[in-house]
Amino acid sequence: MSVDRKHLSVAGRVATRCPDQGDLESAVYSALAHAGDLDPSYIFVTARGRDITLAGWVHLKAEVSRAEEITLRTNGVRKVHNELSPDL
Repeated sequence: MSVDRKHLSVAGRVATRCPDQGDLESAVYSALAHAGDLDPSYIFVTARGRDITLAGWVHLKAEVSRAEEITLRTNGVRKVHNELSPDL
């Protein structure tokens, strides 16, 4: 039996498959785009494992924290590094 260790993580004692980084980035961007209360046009999403970095600009200061909330609710996301800035 062979095991692909690159795509496994351990949660407790059960091995689970880590989401593909590209899929996770797409899922986060899709969630931001469908939120309806912010414009993700200038938000850049990158994944490293299950950690997401949000970089770029949003129109309002409140959208900085809103984007982080949406990202944290996306399935597969463990942690968010929020580097967004409001476009003042």
